[in-house]
Amino acid sequence: MNIVALLLLTLLQFISGIGVLALFNISLRNGLKIPLALLLGVAVSSFVPFVLQLLYVPLTAFSVFSALVMTALLLNINMARTAEQWAAMFRNIRFTLKLYELPFILLITAIVLISVWRCYYLPPTPRDLTSGPEVLAEYAVREHTMINSVFNVDLDSTNNPYKPAFITSLQIIYKYAGFPFGQLWLCVIFVSFMLLLYQLLCENLHRLLAGVLLLCFLAIPEMYAYTFMALFDYSNAVFFFLSVYCLTLYFGGKSRHYLYFAAWLMGIATYIRPETLVLAFFFIPLLVYRQWGSQSIRQLAQDAATFVTPALLLYAVSVVCYNSYYLPAQYEVSNLINPHPLQLRPFFDRFADMHTRLLFGSRGVSLYGYFMVLFVVLLLVEAVMYKLRFSFTARVWLYAVLVVYIGLPFLGYLLPLVDLQHSTKRGLLKIFPLMLLYLAHNQALAKISARLGRWG
Repeated sequence: MNIVALLLLTLLQFISGIGVLALFNISLRNGLKIPLALLLGVAVSSFVPFVLQLLYVPLTAFSVFSALVMTALLLNINMARTAEQWAAMFRNIRFTLKLYELPFILLITAIVLISVWRCYYLPPTPRDLTSGPEVLAEYAVREHTMINSVFNVDLDSTNNPYKPAFITSLQIIYKYAGFPFGQLWLCVIFVSFMLLLYQLLCENLHRLLAGVLLLCFLAIPEMYAYTFMALFDYSNAVFFFLSVYCLTLYFGGKSRHYLYFAAWLMGIATYIRPETLVLAFFFIPLLVYRQWGSQSIRQLAQDAATFVTPALLLYAVSVVCYNSYYLPAQYEVSNLINPHPLQLRPFFDRFADMHTRLLFGSRGVSLYGYFMVLFVVLLLVEAVMYKLRFSFTARVWLYAVLVVYIGLPFLGYLLPLVDLQHSTKRGLLKIFPLMLLYLAHNQALAKISARLGRWG
């Protein structure tokens, strides 16, 4: 019965995701559309219990699943575009598999299944989850509200109950669906993301190279661990990546719908982890640089405002409004900001510590494997071979890498609560998918891929 509930819920999320693609008028091939629709469906469903809570609707199984169905229907209200999305999907059904792909696919499938089983079988264990979203969701199922008796205990030792309702909402949905541990939503995100990444790699590289790179990505210990330990960071990395990907499509000549879509995805990433709002502003120079000379100053300002507005709105609602006007215990976000912004020493200290204690320190390999080394080596190879003449798409991905690389120490300077061994360590998960897609546009790898293509 639980499996049936899971399949029906996933189908409902997929329908919602297709509706989102239709509303934004996003056109993609099936290999990208299907996993992206599933990811969007999970994101949409995470808003439903939260919105019900904002409206003070009791969070019963009936109200939650009725709202999910209504949301799916409303998102597909533009019947013409929705029908076009479904027609394109069934019109272009095509699946090819080369024999040399089998070893990689089987190995990747085994790694994925281990994660899925652990996610299903093991209870939630991270402290940030059990002292925040998990306990809130557990009591919400009993008391039918997120503003429940958890807030009657002393919360001075933790800020986890005050974090956005992304995980809390999903835990409520999956608990009502018959999974006492919830967290199977993470499997949907993980599997969909792997399918999406493999398809994106195959667009520019030979499938043999794509399989090798995806295996190297899966072998990042810290990143793989959070595919079955439910926390905010893996999901945040996924939607941050999707936003950057849609920006590359917009820069590549797609319509402004892709800019709106990228902005909405960055808003989701901010809803998951609020400090992502700061990183969203780091993309304004890229938008200005890309459009400079072809647009007026007014249009440039509009593009910049368009990109950051969804993140600002979702931050305002999920953090400022909810914490200030709904929760019984107040949590002042303004108290978390560095009171001495002109003292830059904390930024440089955090930047140095990120290298010596995380990326390249004694724990570097145990945390992130050798993926960082692989990225640096191939970046240097391309820089030398092609005399720093990177393709524009590669430069966009490298800029996004730089945003995380500089942005995380900046967040540690701006918000002292963003510590090194927890927030920064997990925040670095955002950088690896970006590096992976840069490698997909690495000219040295493209040259090897072309030679492999001559053999089949």
